[in-house]
Amino acid sequence: MSKDLLFELQTLIVKKGIIDDEIINFVNSNFVINFEKVLESFSRGVIKNIYKPSDRISWIVIGEEDKHFVYPKIYCSCQEFYKNVVINRKRRSCKHIITQILSEALGEYSIKELEDKKYYIMIKELESKF
Repeated sequence: MSKDLLFELQTLIVKKGIIDDEIINFVNSNFVINFEKVLESFSRGVIKNIYKPSDRISWIVIGEEDKHFVYPKIYCSCQEFYKNVVINRKRRSCKHIITQILSEALGEYSIKELEDKKYYIMIKELESKF
């Protein structure tokens, strides 16, 4: 269900091409996330990493103190996602996933091309967090 809402959000943003009250209300009511926090995260930046030669893609959302790996509409490496989405099931998503959707839908992100070995290094770093 939450994945469907995330697709619906992305479709709405792409259709409108701007952030308006309808989008803000959609996020605030469906995800119990303060949209101001999403905008703060959005302003710090989002990076789309493209690994070569595999063309594998990963997304990074710059947090207040850390960078967060986001697998679109499914996973975020932040503690909020783990605690409030996975464990306590208080939320359907986190601000970093919403931020990634927003930046991709509006085309507002940086692109980095990296070697495939950097992808495996990133995955090892994620594994070491758990």
